Amino acid sequence: MSESTSEPPVFLPFAPAPDRDSRPYWDGLARGELRLQRCGRCRALRWPARAICNRCRAFEHTWEACDGSASLVSWIRTHQVFAPALREAVPYVVVQVALDVQGDLLLIGGWSSTRQPSVGEPLEMDIRKGAEGYRLPCWRPAGDRPRPGPEREGIDR
Repeated sequence: MSESTSEPPVFLPFAPAPDRDSRPYWDGLARGELRLQRCGRCRALRWPARAICNRCRAFEHTWEACDGSASLVSWIRTHQVFAPALREAVPYVVVQVALDVQGDLLLIGGWSSTRQPSVGEPLEMDIRKGAEGYRLPCWRPAGDRPRPGPEREGIDR
């Protein structure tokens, strides 16, 4: 994707390959929500999605929607073209965030703002359209209004 003056590029132009454990996560993003696994025994959220809880070793789990509010842990602005599909996207920012709902859940996603990120700042999730119709997790500074555009087509966020 090419960078425009009003929208930063989506950092990942590749389609994901959902599997048995991650499909509910990707289906949730398609509906405009962040869905995470919750252990049926110890009640901890787990990320990434997997068959067994890393805390209590239980197999049972449910999926629940989370608001995606987070704080910025780390970020990088990439200028190197690591794959031909990224040629039009550089430079782009990738962020690592700690979810407010459970601070040990670290997710990686795109940066959905034209300004530079600041470590520790509060963030809001901004689900954006990626390759082949998949939705991707991105974050923007809390309080920033999402910019209208085709990347948010069909999502009321």
